[in-house]
Amino acid sequence: MSVHARNLGGRLPLLGLRDLSAAQREVYDRLNSTFVRWSDRIHFQSKTEDGKLIGPFNPILYSPGISSPFLDLHDAEEKQTSVNERVRQVVILAVGAVWQCEYELYAHAAAAKSAGISEDAVRLLITGGLPDDLSAQEKIAQRFARQLAVEHRVDAATYGAAEEAFGRQGLVDIAYLIGIYQLVCGLLSAFEIPVPNSQPNLDVSLSARILDRHPHQAQLTTVATFPPKFYLENLAMRADHSLLVTVLNRGELWYVPPIDAPRPVEPVPLFNFPKNGGGQNAHGVVEVEPDVFYLGSSNFYTSGEGYLFRLDLRGWKPRSDAVAELVMQFPKAARGLNGMCLIEPRILLVADSFAGLIWRVDLDAEGGRPRAREWLTDVSMAYFPGALKPEQPGVNGVRFAAKTNALYYTATAKKLLMRVQVDPQTHEAAGKPELIVAGRMGDDFLIDEDAQVLYLATHRQNTIDRVSMEPARNSGFTQSIAGDPFTENLIGPTSGIWGRGAGEYGRVAYFLTDGGTASPPRDGIFRAAKVLRVQF
Repeated sequence: MSVHARNLGGRLPLLGLRDLSAAQREVYDRLNSTFVRWSDRIHFQSKTEDGKLIGPFNPILYSPGISSPFLDLHDAEEKQTSVNERVRQVVILAVGAVWQCEYELYAHAAAAKSAGISEDAVRLLITGGLPDDLSAQEKIAQRFARQLAVEHRVDAATYGAAEEAFGRQGLVDIAYLIGIYQLVCGLLSAFEIPVPNSQPNLDVSLSARILDRHPHQAQLTTVATFPPKFYLENLAMRADHSLLVTVLNRGELWYVPPIDAPRPVEPVPLFNFPKNGGGQNAHGVVEVEPDVFYLGSSNFYTSGEGYLFRLDLRGWKPRSDAVAELVMQFPKAARGLNGMCLIEPRILLVADSFAGLIWRVDLDAEGGRPRAREWLTDVSMAYFPGALKPEQPGVNGVRFAAKTNALYYTATAKKLLMRVQVDPQTHEAAGKPELIVAGRMGDDFLIDEDAQVLYLATHRQNTIDRVSMEPARNSGFTQSIAGDPFTENLIGPTSGIWGRGAGEYGRVAYFLTDGGTASPPRDGIFRAAKVLRVQF
């Protein structure tokens, strides 16, 4: 990214010496004699050729009364901390990686290398990863800082390991450091402060990040409507371009005729999940082989039991009966089934929003009958009981990227999009989940592996957002390609699927909306639920 000097202040003009009050000049001189000298020594730019401060130092000048005590705190942390410089830089980069704050990563990539952290380790830290060549203490510090910055809490296991590694004073010192750099990232992000033209400290090319903060809006066309208060949850497209749509709050599966026909088309009910021994709510639908589908249902907001159904539509004709066969009840630990995807032709992964885990279902495990077992649980998958009504799900949508053997998942309550690698031989989770982006209340989503992006339905935020599949390519600014500005046509988007026509992958998708069933518009009026054709 090439940035002209006059734009280095982002949203704030750069202050020159002639612009400064006496109090501002005092802060300027302090920064010039400390931070600027430090930046020159470790080789990152903090001042223009004509003496104007850049990075966080320019906004600091605007409020000298608050900035001076803040600089005192920063100096005290740096001089009095009980943790070493390598640990400090690991923590600072962990915070910057969560924010994807460009200038902070630019500056502290240089500081980390100056402290003796390897180039490869720095490259991984700025993407939110955990390098193998860090010390045990440094790895614990990274996990502690990242978890606190992302989830605003630290689980017992991570806290215990950190307390053993650093002691109580050390943890307080690290918490101060995290807070200081949350503030620094806040300043940089609020005023959209860029890095200078030369970026030798960032191996990840900033020009390759998704930086278009106001992308062109996708074209939305209604192809089918449902009555208000129909919570359209998930969908699958058949080879003839008809759709199967689950209606969560009614425990139903609906059929939408081929959407290539003159629009709009009329959806018709296809199957009612049995209320007793079948689940009150309908969730995922996945095509496992041509015209053979597996469906998930559960007692989502009550007792939590989960069920798996098989629907064979081979030879089925519209307007004839269709009956899904109950093939499995999930183990008693199931609490709220949600998104589903295949990672192999006969292996399903199923999110459990209230158990905080992902199930693995081997469809041919026992004489051709499915069997479920826990595949992965992680603190990112949990929800916050009682925080919102209705309860907001933990882990929600799941999608598999076959080219990179990675599972992506949303965690709605915690506003996270995560990724975990999948072993191509065993199909088990390999390693710890990593953050892709935070801050959006994502539901389900689509993956475009060719473009290395995904499209996230934000449900309560009424947008479809574009996100890079690689953490380092996300700028931290929301990329809403539909719903920004708000549109009546996109209220409560939940899930999407690529079209199956020639050339439609990556270009034409079909998304569901619930018309405000879960989160009504400001006027309190529920709209019709919809199937939308979305052309990117």
